[in-house]
Amino acid sequence: MAETPRRQEGLQRVQVGLTGLAGIVLLVGLANIVIDKARMDDAALPPPVVPTLSANAVSPKDPLAELGVQPAPEQAPIVPDLQPDPNLRKPMDRDPAQSR
Repeated sequence: MAETPRRQEGLQRVQVGLTGLAGIVLLVGLANIVIDKARMDDAALPPPVVPTLSANAVSPKDPLAELGVQPAPEQAPIVPDLQPDPNLRKPMDRDPAQSR
């Protein structure tokens, strides 16, 4: 019994689809194995050692000023402290109608 071309085409499409599905499953499985292996390797490593400053080490006074991001403290303009207006004697947080 000879198969019709339409049936052959349908079987070929099913084969291609199943092959593609199997390939995707294999890729996801491989990626999962690689990620799990990377996590196990990270857990096995000791935590990184943070260098500490010794008592003789000189720390920079102002690293942002050294980089030129902000002016150095000795170059900063001096602004006088802001003082409240001496002419204001009444509290401003009260309703004027209630103070009478």
